Amino acid sequence: MSTLTFTKYVMPSASLGKLNPLPDLRKTADAHASIPIDEATVTQEEARYMGWGKVNGILPYLLQDGYDRKKEPRGWNAAVLENDFIRASFLPELGGRLWSLVDKTTDRELLHVNPVFQPCNLALRNAWISGGVEWNIGIIGHTPFTVDPMFTEELEMGDGTPVLRMFQYERVRGLVYRVEAMLPSDSRHLYVRVRIDNASDNDTAVYWWSNMAVDEREDVRVLVPADKSYRWGYGGKLSKVPIPYMTVEANKLKGRSNESGTLHWDISRTTQLPQAMDFFFDLPKSQRRWISAVGGDGYGFVQTSTDILQGRKLFVWGMGAGGRNWQSFLAQPGCAYLEIQAGLAHTQLEHLPMKGGATISWMEAYGPIEAEADVVQGQNWNAATVAIDRALEDICPRARVEEMHQKAQNELDGKVGRTESVGAGWALVQKELLGSNFRDGGLHFPVSSLGRSEEPWLKLIREGYLPCLDVMEEPGSYQIGDEWEKIQLRALEQGGSRHWYGYYQYGVTLAYAGKMKEAEDAFDKSIQHELNPWALRCKAILRDFEGDINESADLLVKAVNMLPERNLAKEALQALNKAGRPQELIELYNKLPKEIQELGRLKVLLIEALLDVGETTKAKQMLDEKIELTDVREGEVKLTDLWFRMMAMIKAQESGLMLDDALLEQVKRECVPPVHLDFRMH
Repeated sequence: MSTLTFTKYVMPSASLGKLNPLPDLRKTADAHASIPIDEATVTQEEARYMGWGKVNGILPYLLQDGYDRKKEPRGWNAAVLENDFIRASFLPELGGRLWSLVDKTTDRELLHVNPVFQPCNLALRNAWISGGVEWNIGIIGHTPFTVDPMFTEELEMGDGTPVLRMFQYERVRGLVYRVEAMLPSDSRHLYVRVRIDNASDNDTAVYWWSNMAVDEREDVRVLVPADKSYRWGYGGKLSKVPIPYMTVEANKLKGRSNESGTLHWDISRTTQLPQAMDFFFDLPKSQRRWISAVGGDGYGFVQTSTDILQGRKLFVWGMGAGGRNWQSFLAQPGCAYLEIQAGLAHTQLEHLPMKGGATISWMEAYGPIEAEADVVQGQNWNAATVAIDRALEDICPRARVEEMHQKAQNELDGKVGRTESVGAGWALVQKELLGSNFRDGGLHFPVSSLGRSEEPWLKLIREGYLPCLDVMEEPGSYQIGDEWEKIQLRALEQGGSRHWYGYYQYGVTLAYAGKMKEAEDAFDKSIQHELNPWALRCKAILRDFEGDINESADLLVKAVNMLPERNLAKEALQALNKAGRPQELIELYNKLPKEIQELGRLKVLLIEALLDVGETTKAKQMLDEKIELTDVREGEVKLTDLWFRMMAMIKAQESGLMLDDALLEQVKRECVPPVHLDFRMH
């Protein structure tokens, strides 16, 4: 018998904090968005969609950067699918993430279960968590819903099998998507059906990766039916290489050395890799799609799918100090995981075209796999992958996955389930705007999902104007796209939105569209109607784009003097730093409220300013206090750069040497930064 129950999952959890009210005009980008390609190994056809379909940042979503690192027990809403063989636990409030998958026949966990909820700065919206299986939709850089609630429904298949449906409307691409999980009573694998609908008549770009975390151990081997891979590591090009062995110059790292003094790292054994790396596997066209991670006993986890989900990937943090530090930072000491993924494209550099009104659907299966240990852990790569392929066909036949996909399409599409929980109401707002041209894929978005953030935009559609907020009230939402630009302009021309807030919102929409001159004019009109910190800040960003860093800093200081909000304060200090005005930065920092001064990012900016004015003693004291940069970004080396600079300054002061690049390079060679400051990816 299979059951679906709704319960609570309790774990130590940091606070997610408040949303950042400032629109992302700086166009936050993911590390994969601009990777150079090795044209000698990657063909033009293979690179066809690499770099295509980029977006102008994360708007209309707000950044989620208000989290902390103080953890308290919290009960999260959970949905549990269970039969005699498998127990699958989902967290609908965290993007519907599959958090745990237990093989009840062996009482073994198949995924990496993060023991804590700890957001870190690894997604386009900033906050991201590790562990389980994340459903990535829309744009490169993790789903906008990774720590957001999903709409959740309970349904049944024709034979009574319970189905957990979680769905959302993705606003950047205009996509409606659903994740439908089912566990037939006799199944040893969890089935997950995904469907994506283009909600409008406009062509768009589509992106999907199912991101699975599994425990990283020395005995765990990642197996995938491919002998070539697109490889990328920080600081290099995307190149196509043979696998599983990766030839490098000999050094002290583990590997199999031959007579020529080179090492052959086995990339399938991730504890051999020294730095963060991505491997996008090139599976033969006729090959069944799967990826697995098996232990030394031949037992482990496998994911497979229908063929449309063609890509498979491995990501490792690497064995360097930075990678190890990231593992602990995302969870707690002793936690280590690797990621295996499945996507619509061959690599995560690609968005794919999707026609207006089109639908994409596929089925995935998740569960245990077991094969002869000596074979799957042996030196013969082909024999190892063939062993998994055969074992998978025995326990979860390819035809069965196809059959389950067809069954789900026939029995679930067009069917509305019992609502268990709701997400944000933006689908209803877009439906109000587009009318019958909005395609919801047959899903039901309850009116109860509408809230304060959606209200101004419904008023704009229904009554022809945006309401005017108090200038000290935080803007709670934004809109982008041609339809919203036109309706805002009409409201301004007709007079209803002719106030500071109407011009401010219009300026944000124009800036996202790249119409910077028109956007700055709108922000100027907003300020003329009523002086407000929000338009001052946005104008400052545009002035910075034009290279006028001093005016940008002046505008931001003016904004933060009006309203000492944490995000305005951070941007003002960053602008003063960029303009080379450290003394003013120190003075502004000292005027800020105590709780804002305690933010790690602001302390780092203060340390940089202290070094700029030669106050190395105070800077060292702050770094020695184990400063915690809560929102350190993937690939960011600010903390180590500051530490090396500080040590070089101290060395110059103590020895009477000239502080120059040569001394700085000497310090980098000879000194090892404290572990808590080291987040270097290579």
